[in-house]
Amino acid sequence: MDDQCRVLAAALETLGDVFYVYDADGRLAYWNARLNELFGLTDSELSGTDPTEFFVADDRPAVEAAIEEVFDSGQATVEARAETTEGVVTFELSGRLLTADDGTVQGFSGVGRDITDRREREWHLKRQNERLTEFADLLAHDLRTPLAVTSGHLELAARELSPDRIEAARDGLGRLEAIIDDMRTATKEGTLAADKRTINIADVATTAWAHVETDSAVLEPPPSVLVEADAKRLLRLFENVFANAVTHGPERDERASGEERDGDATGITVRVVPTPDGFAVEDDGRGIDPDDREWVFEPGASRAADGTGFGLYIVRTIAEAHGWTVRATAGEHDGARFEFDVDADTAC
Repeated sequence: MDDQCRVLAAALETLGDVFYVYDADGRLAYWNARLNELFGLTDSELSGTDPTEFFVADDRPAVEAAIEEVFDSGQATVEARAETTEGVVTFELSGRLLTADDGTVQGFSGVGRDITDRREREWHLKRQNERLTEFADLLAHDLRTPLAVTSGHLELAARELSPDRIEAARDGLGRLEAIIDDMRTATKEGTLAADKRTINIADVATTAWAHVETDSAVLEPPPSVLVEADAKRLLRLFENVFANAVTHGPERDERASGEERDGDATGITVRVVPTPDGFAVEDDGRGIDPDDREWVFEPGASRAADGTGFGLYIVRTIAEAHGWTVRATAGEHDGARFEFDVDADTAC
């Protein structure tokens, strides 16, 4: 064995993962010491072992199918559980075909990675999200019952009381309904985004703008930016960001006292711009005080008279459900800017 082979062999022995090589007949031919440790077997006991022998009976068919896929297509990945000296371990198993220079199949090699903790965290997160959704649904149900009763009494009382007082009470009930709806949305959108596909944010942003009461605000034509995202959730994200810009933009008298642009003293302009890490949405409104830029994402943060305080909280939960981050900064024209950092593998 030359020096390079010795270094390679030594490096494989330092791996925390299992490394293995199977011959053309699907029998174990080479492995590192991690395999011995996990299964408490000697080299002679491991030599020639069939791949499925290591795994629980329920997972063996999936392992067999993955091996067939390696020989058919050249590579495969599968998850399987095994009883080991460290308890039941869930492995992510990879396999790549090994061929000689003349194309003769010599077997396959791969790595078995312990993903037990990761899968357990994902399971607990899923259960937590399910419980949170159940709680929100229960709370919404319990709140809507007295709201319905109160609304009925208001209709009867409207015949005797001041119309202004009745309308104020109706507004209050309407605000409670909006809070309930946003609360349920926040819990649902906070779950992991599983239905992902390649989406052009220009299309989603344009559709979202049409769904929002924008008054005299203007959306500049959005650029083409591709992301891997859940279409419905991304639409909701843009709707909420746009609604925030319009709701918290300058009032007519505020805009009129400032710089006149293009003869329109009342509307704000909203832009979607690509960034090195994803995209951003910014406006030229009144902006966000630097001291409030983290606070605005908290539930109940709205200072608008008709706001529920869940708008930007929902934006953050949707972003985090995709594995993204969002932060509030100052825009090019001193308005609000929301920057979305997307995983490098999902933006192009």
